[in-house]
Amino acid sequence: MSFIQTHDFLSHLLPPYEGGRLGWGWTSWIFPPHLNPPPPWGEEVIFLTQLGYYSMNGKTFLICFDTSPDQFGPIMRVAELIIRDHGLDGHVIVPKDFSFSTSYHSLTKLSINDFYAVAELLTLHFLPGRNGCAGRFGFESKSLETLLKKLKPEFIWIHAEFWEGIARQFLWHYRFQKNPSIVAYVALNDAKSRIPLLSAQFPFLSRTRLYQILLWPRLDGVAACATKSMECARRIGLPEQVPVAVNYLPVFGPKEAAREGITLPWQRNTSFVIGFAGFISEQKGWKILLRAVGQLPERFKLVLAGDGEQRDELETWLKKPALKNRAYFAGWLPKDRLLGTYPLFDVFVLPSLTKPPSPEQFGCVLAEAMACGVPVIGSNSGAIPETVGEAGLIVPEGDPDALAKAIFKMSEDDHLRKRAIAWGLERYRTHYSCEAYARSIVGLLHIP
Repeated sequence: MSFIQTHDFLSHLLPPYEGGRLGWGWTSWIFPPHLNPPPPWGEEVIFLTQLGYYSMNGKTFLICFDTSPDQFGPIMRVAELIIRDHGLDGHVIVPKDFSFSTSYHSLTKLSINDFYAVAELLTLHFLPGRNGCAGRFGFESKSLETLLKKLKPEFIWIHAEFWEGIARQFLWHYRFQKNPSIVAYVALNDAKSRIPLLSAQFPFLSRTRLYQILLWPRLDGVAACATKSMECARRIGLPEQVPVAVNYLPVFGPKEAAREGITLPWQRNTSFVIGFAGFISEQKGWKILLRAVGQLPERFKLVLAGDGEQRDELETWLKKPALKNRAYFAGWLPKDRLLGTYPLFDVFVLPSLTKPPSPEQFGCVLAEAMACGVPVIGSNSGAIPETVGEAGLIVPEGDPDALAKAIFKMSEDDHLRKRAIAWGLERYRTHYSCEAYARSIVGLLHIP
């Protein structure tokens, strides 16, 4: 087995195939501690390993997704678990222009003692998207059809919305075939109703709705990230005969915290530290959080991590007298460092607001905080109450007074904190861990 090391975008090293890239599986890796001295290029290395095609039991498992870079690591980990535990030949299709998360190296930290068993499991295929947007329009047809004919997959897991272009393309390709099993995903939670079949414009039939009627019954299942998403799928016309499982989303936990967290600018033992992480935008409710913190006593401190369109405005807010020396902005943190930072928090808060583009669909940072043993407080926006469950408190969105009271209550009620921590750890283990998600996908796909 030969290894190639690179610090650049992975697909540039992969051989071209039908306009995409084919024939390589890869994993990235924290350099093993037993290799001494460390290599000249530093501790963090991305390896690629050339695989070729092989099959352990003659069955191929194909994963296709168009998701945020932060979800890439957990989804790949889930795929590794399924492939390893069921002896399948694993392949992953991603858009050619997909941008990988810089924290993906934490994925294999779980596999340091069994590196060779994990590194050979997955082959990545980079295919160009139609009109430059795979998520909306699907992949370039010839590239995808050529690949599917070569792989002949028995199981297809599409981690992309079941109503968008990628899923529709797969369903069209297999519309007259009973096999393979196909499972897609839904996070959408705010669509009000299905598209009418009859249109006011020529040809007086909605082509989109016609596709839905003809193709959606071909699905063997849909994985929903929350009950609201499942209900939305039914509202827009997903047939009742298609099973929908609310299996939430997989997130990494403390085992994948490959780096230490940030250094707090205050004495830890004299402060009650509130944490926030997310996109710095109006929807995430960071202004509500700052107003709430301003009402609390001096011992309450705040750490914010993230980046986004309102970063400059956030930095201006932090200069206000009520927040001086009480709020620290850490900027964007790689996922593995964020995982190392969660344990520094006494409580984690996500005060999201129901604003465009959609209500909160899940709240991965809440699940990550639970995994790290941190009680959480969330607003009642979107799916947040379901994600939190018994692992914390829920407050009305947009209400800084209620949020300040909830934070203060969490600091004073030791029994509440311990109960929330215990519930959060259990909820992570049973619902949000990669192992739990892998079991749910196996069930939907009916993998023996």
